Amino acid sequence: IVGRLDRFFAQFQLGDVQWIIGKQVIATGVGQIFTAVSQVQRYMFDFIDPEFPKTEDAVSFIWSGPLQLEARFLPKVAEQKEQNFHIRVKGNKSNFDVALTSGRSDDKFYLGLESAGNIGDGLIRSELVGYQALEKKYLQGLLGFDYVFSPKWSGKLELFYNGFGRNQNYVFENFLHRTAPFRGQWYGALLLSWEIHPLLKAHWLSVVNLQDPSTLTHLYFNYSLSHNLDVLVGQFFNAGNEKSEFGGRLLVSPPNFELGAPNITYAAVRWYY
Repeated sequence: IVGRLDRFFAQFQLGDVQWIIGKQVIATGVGQIFTAVSQVQRYMFDFIDPEFPKTEDAVSFIWSGPLQLEARFLPKVAEQKEQNFHIRVKGNKSNFDVALTSGRSDDKFYLGLESAGNIGDGLIRSELVGYQALEKKYLQGLLGFDYVFSPKWSGKLELFYNGFGRNQNYVFENFLHRTAPFRGQWYGALLLSWEIHPLLKAHWLSVVNLQDPSTLTHLYFNYSLSHNLDVLVGQFFNAGNEKSEFGGRLLVSPPNFELGAPNITYAAVRWYY
């Protein structure tokens, strides 16, 4: 049994000003599968819940004027040395939302640019973030596209560049940036969702290391027994050679370390309370 306090906050609003204190959804970043900026690692890439995003502890100040100004303080977590903060200024240009971001994430200063807008029946998202850490500079980039095929079918596609990763030749080490839990550099991902029945939904998520190449796929079904009780059944698949990220083993002896998640079948009951 695993429990998590996921939403607990107080919200105050006076005119165009809001204060939100507590565990809340953080708006910084446009990634749905990959995350370029966050205080801590969000849901692992092999479990994405598009209807119930994970939250983080924060104090948020939001001013909705001609431009939207957002300022957030995020307390440091285990293994972080300094407190985290986000600043975001968002406006609209030619029907595209554009935002400038800055702050400190996982003990690294960053400066970023986000955009999102509709193109036909789809939504295109992009993000570029530069980091300064340990006298080195790193770059994270993300491009995403969302499309609703029908009232029952929808999909998300993302391309991600992880500037903290390696071009293969992986070694067993802590991730340089925990919001990007990947060892490589170039990734693609596809998330498909199908409403089989108003109470039953199917999801297919594939994450591909484009340089190995290797892939990790997660197929799962979600059945709603009530408004706050779900049953989940799923299967993980991985594929790749022995030196790949998702299908191989790291050459460390003793012992050897698994890179990819194993092929497993699972069932779970999830209760929102």
